[in-house]
Amino acid sequence: MKTLAKKDINRLLKTWTKDYTVLAPSRRASGDCIFEPFQEDSFTLEYGKPSLPPKAVFLPHSDVIFNVENNEFREVVSARKTILFGIRSCDMMGICQSTSFMTRDQKDIYYSEKRSRTISIVMACPGPQNETCFCTTTRSGPVAEKGFDLLFYDMGNILMIETGSQRGKDLLSADHFTDMDDALAREKIQKFKEKAFGDMPTVNAVIEAMNKLEDGTTNEKIWEYFGNKCIMCGGCAYVCPTCTCFNVYDQESSPGSGLRARAWDTCLFGGFTREASGHNPRSTQASRLQRRHEHKLRYYNRTDIQEALCGCVGCGRCSDYCPVKIGTLEVAKAINNER
Repeated sequence: MKTLAKKDINRLLKTWTKDYTVLAPSRRASGDCIFEPFQEDSFTLEYGKPSLPPKAVFLPHSDVIFNVENNEFREVVSARKTILFGIRSCDMMGICQSTSFMTRDQKDIYYSEKRSRTISIVMACPGPQNETCFCTTTRSGPVAEKGFDLLFYDMGNILMIETGSQRGKDLLSADHFTDMDDALAREKIQKFKEKAFGDMPTVNAVIEAMNKLEDGTTNEKIWEYFGNKCIMCGGCAYVCPTCTCFNVYDQESSPGSGLRARAWDTCLFGGFTREASGHNPRSTQASRLQRRHEHKLRYYNRTDIQEALCGCVGCGRCSDYCPVKIGTLEVAKAINNER
């Protein structure tokens, strides 16, 4: 197994920038960590759960699908060679689930082209990143089991590296790395995993809520309660690693010229489910909130969830960033009469 001295990580990432766009954790002046093109002065390995998931790499906030110039159609399928370095295990599972959804019945070429040209490097979590993490409950962390090209373990002064694909292995051909005895490496990794899994909480309320939703014993009044509380900002969907709803719009720039693009949307907005006739099958905020949470915890596709528990990956961001605290954790507790 390969290892890398932690002091050499900046030099390695800088080397990779010669052939790839390297997106890596970057510390903002505000203290927030986001993933952006690698810069030595802002790059950090001292980060927890990034505020945003990496889904925008594959499904941008706004993405042009085709252009029309002088009545001539030109499809736009844009992608570039990218290394996504240091994402967390829950976000890797989010990518796996979203990729399945976007390719299962019909291949979304705009998403798929970006995904196929991106190398995913996961940084295993040594434990919970904050009090809302519950990835062990959803079987999506704290150590990734699939989807990654490389998996890094922070062992203090060194980073141990597990390969998950041939293109990941090819990245390790540079002279930055040192070999470690495989048996010793596996022993160290096993100890890392035992501690990481041992430190992560199991949130039984989520599993119990899923069972209540399945057997129909949920008190329906909770949806009205949360519907009245929701301010319809859409933030929970935008920070969710597995929300992929989008709207498509046309924009004319001049007669015979314009573009078609898609942009993030959410089932929490009334316009998302409104039909052309004007009828809206989910006309209340309560019904839309019910739809979103049942999609995560009950009506998910078995193929899409990639052997995880459900359509939620346990990152806890919805609980972190909802201004009125309507996240999966809060909803699960309410279903179990704990609010």
